[in-house]
Amino acid sequence: MADRIESYQHTIGQQGAAERDQLPIDATGERSVMAEFADAAQSTAEALQEQKQQIADRVSGMAEALECAAHSLDQSQNRIIGRYVQDAGQQIRSFSRTLQERRWNELIEDFARRQPTWFVLGAVAAGFLVSRLVWTTTNATTSTDAARKPFAAT
Repeated sequence: MADRIESYQHTIGQQGAAERDQLPIDATGERSVMAEFADAAQSTAEALQEQKQQIADRVSGMAEALECAAHSLDQSQNRIIGRYVQDAGQQIRSFSRTLQERRWNELIEDFARRQPTWFVLGAVAAGFLVSRLVWTTTNATTSTDAARKPFAAT
């Protein structure tokens, strides 16, 4: 799905905003549900990319802090502890680079290969949350429609 979102995002980027606004219009003069879904998918992909970059920046900051702490420990004759902290900082910096350089779908596929149990549990939890959201939205729409209908005269 991430590949589809990215390919759609690339297609929309090439078409430009003017053409995107000319997506199919239904009989009421409004844009189709598919066009709205496509816009929502593009917005979501952009937001996810932005969040990934923010996470990578924060992780990089943690690596920097650990490396500074390791340097301080080296100066204070705690070289063994400093070496462990330095190694941890390097591992975290490596993780930060991985986040910055790879796309979401690559990260997810890699995680699924290395931790299949956690991946399946996460997928089940995400499915549960989405189904609850859809169920709640559907019930809210149904109750709103019922409230709008006039009572039948007897």
